[in-house]
Amino acid sequence: MAVPKLDSPLQRDILLGLLAAGLLTAPLWIGLVGISGPTYTYDRAEVTVNETGIEYVNSEEVPFYTPISDSVECAGWVGDLRACSFERYLLQEDSLPTEIYQSNPNMTLSFSAYEANYYRYVQIDNKVYEPSLEVNTSAEREGSLYRVDMVLDSADPAEVLQRVSLDVDEVDSVTAETAQEGVTTSTNDVAVPETPVKLEDGTYYRVYQERGFEEPSTAASGIHTLFTYGGPVIGLVIVASLSRRVEINYNGNSDRR
Repeated sequence: MAVPKLDSPLQRDILLGLLAAGLLTAPLWIGLVGISGPTYTYDRAEVTVNETGIEYVNSEEVPFYTPISDSVECAGWVGDLRACSFERYLLQEDSLPTEIYQSNPNMTLSFSAYEANYYRYVQIDNKVYEPSLEVNTSAEREGSLYRVDMVLDSADPAEVLQRVSLDVDEVDSVTAETAQEGVTTSTNDVAVPETPVKLEDGTYYRVYQERGFEEPSTAASGIHTLFTYGGPVIGLVIVASLSRRVEINYNGNSDRR
């Protein structure tokens, strides 16, 4: 079969236009042809509750420094040293005074206005607690103001796990697939949520990224980089070159009055 010669300038321009379109869209299709960048691996660990706390079903399978939830401090690993030390001390002391005063001794205070912005619950000695505030009626000062104290209230681990978890339809596709199926690989470095994912059957899984990633071969990496970053640039150069060849002529009607 003979290859047609591109003697016509129009044919060459069409071919160059198609080439430019392919290069401009290279970042979108380069991964579909088997030439990709680093490969990231994601896995899951089942999370459950016991009578008092939240735990991994098999903690030995989970990489170190993988907290069960960033909303439950001191659970799954040592956590923030300062926060965990304070909460443990608070538990031992039963309550700690604050600089907040309240005029209504019977008022129920919402801790949400004062809570730390990086956790909602704490787990100490495998027991879950919710930081809370209470009006101390025995600590009255002038003006009938009562001191507000910090306390830890016992919390139901099953309710806490449900509150801090995300439904599977609320997370990205890689996280959802990993939570449902197990080990998943992706060319995307996904920021998986640092909290359990609840599946439709009521089970909970903490998705995490395996440490490190698999690098592609040197040749594949070079081709991937070339098409991802160089392809659009070359495509733009071709488009600019073609645009200079376009000549627009306007022939007005000279007889119009």
